[in-house]
Amino acid sequence: MVILIRPLGEESLGIRSMSLYVETRGLRILIDPGASLAPFRFGLPPHPREFDALKAFRERLMDLVDKVDYIFISHYHRDHFTPPYSSVYMGTGAKDYELIYGGKVVLAKDYETVNPSQRRRGIGLFKAVQGLVSKWVKCDGQVIDINGTRLIISNPIPHGKPGSKTGYVVGLGIIDESGSLAYIPDVQGPLSREAVEFALSLKAEILVIGGFPVYLLGNSFKQEDLNEANNNLITIWNMAKPKKLILAHHLLRIINWRNYIPSIIEAHTYASILGLNDNLLEARRRELYEIEDPGRGYVNKFKRRSNREE
Repeated sequence: MVILIRPLGEESLGIRSMSLYVETRGLRILIDPGASLAPFRFGLPPHPREFDALKAFRERLMDLVDKVDYIFISHYHRDHFTPPYSSVYMGTGAKDYELIYGGKVVLAKDYETVNPSQRRRGIGLFKAVQGLVSKWVKCDGQVIDINGTRLIISNPIPHGKPGSKTGYVVGLGIIDESGSLAYIPDVQGPLSREAVEFALSLKAEILVIGGFPVYLLGNSFKQEDLNEANNNLITIWNMAKPKKLILAHHLLRIINWRNYIPSIIEAHTYASILGLNDNLLEARRRELYEIEDPGRGYVNKFKRRSNREE
């Protein structure tokens, strides 16, 4: 058997996420079991279609959770883990986390080496799952062998540019006799030497990597950042030579994202891996309101809502 990957949630599937199910001969693991919707984009709350996509993601996740013994959490942004509370924008009930983490070995980013907001969330999750999980492992920099499958976890990698206030993530390599996969989320391009070096060290057949946030150009990012990200992507493409490169997440928050990546890159998305067309609901939010207007009362309901949870 070859490594099986099943995309669960991501911008090309209508939500903010990078969630994956991965299966090898000796391992079944859920990667980053979380998702969220942007509370406001283009001055508008999530369209009903986005909530439908979030609900569908949660159903896919729950259908698979009993199959796995391991869960990997790359960092503590809200679209990468299931929180121990209910959330409209993450599609969670108050007890969903018990079903996700109960009895599992959780391989989690060390919450002591992140920014303050991630640290608070990481500690909160850790405390909530005590007595539920089989084991909680701070996995940064570890190599773990499980039933013939090797997991290689990176040291902390900047979430985007070095020194970013958004903190750090860890990447994951999954290797067995039948194939290899590298998962490097939220590195935004990539924009750091650490992300490039981790990709090159693995030279995995399947590479899943978080793309550049073009939608923030002129705000948090400059053209020089995009140029650097694309140069790094070309380096990985030429030197790691992945058979399948999946670009994901921040990059797909605009409709014409392919116009911003190097022409030599043959990019796949979570949707295309499933044989689907990209369903970029957040990028199309303004358009969705124009063609399927849910009404002023719907919008006002969200304007009255506190954004404390997000």
